[in-house]
Amino acid sequence: MIRAGIVGGESDSAGELIRILINHPDVELMWVSAPSEDGVLLSQRHKGLNGETYMRFCGDRNPSDIDVLFMCFTEDGDSERYMSHHDIPDSLKIIDMSPDFRMPEQDDSPWIYALPELNRKPLVRGATRAAIPGPFASAMLLSLLPLAKNLMLNSDIHVSCVSSATTGDEAPGEASVILEHEEIEETKKALRSLQSSFNSDIRLVATAGGWDSGLAANIYLDTPIAEDEIKDLYDTFYEDHGFTFLSESYPDLGEVRGTNKCLLHIGKTGGTVVITSVIDDCLKGGASAAVHVMNLMFGLQERVGLMLKATGR
Repeated sequence: MIRAGIVGGESDSAGELIRILINHPDVELMWVSAPSEDGVLLSQRHKGLNGETYMRFCGDRNPSDIDVLFMCFTEDGDSERYMSHHDIPDSLKIIDMSPDFRMPEQDDSPWIYALPELNRKPLVRGATRAAIPGPFASAMLLSLLPLAKNLMLNSDIHVSCVSSATTGDEAPGEASVILEHEEIEETKKALRSLQSSFNSDIRLVATAGGWDSGLAANIYLDTPIAEDEIKDLYDTFYEDHGFTFLSESYPDLGEVRGTNKCLLHIGKTGGTVVITSVIDDCLKGGASAAVHVMNLMFGLQERVGLMLKATGR
């Protein structure tokens, strides 16, 4: 059994992660650290855990008794502070869900940008540090990776997203034009790892949807390539990946809510291709993505513990 621990256990992402890990056949959840909740039942902080677990939060823990540590902090810099203030064994596998290590400055950093559809090889070949992409970046990258692989990103990219949250304070239906955002920068860096010539702008308009979970992105750019040829590129790129699928019909958020899936739809009008992606931003953009990465790091089949049923609504 893989012994797992969680820090930042009071966060919503930790709650989603706990729900998955306590049902994972190869994981034993050893402890969940949240000093402000020390001694409190997990089920009192996170909905849906009554009758599922009687674990209680613990205070600060040094991760010496586990095989994998999930960092679920919500404030920038908290993961870095935790790493610097604790004795971390080199062999301990760490999966961070914050932005702290997504774009390390050092070329020889041990941190892998942990989007399995992009960086599966380093994850299965001994990686010990994994930084989970943000939900906007996940949706954009899954829409664009096949084009970058084939050196086809040669125009500006326009993105319209509707999600459960945007930059934090918008009312439902309120749009934000986001010209600079850390997830735009991480998306550009990841795309350049496949297409070194990529130097286009990504213009993002994000709208708060007013729902609990789910992100839909419409991405459009210019290309002379025919629609059927583009679809073939996507089918080929994702044929060995177990959670990203091309849909012939326009996808609905209800098909992905509660799952680790990404559904993509491709259409073309004139010289413009429109790629639609839908994900559960709390799962494929967070907790279930972290478990997916854990599965790969420990040599498990990628879908183990993640055969999650869509809500359908």
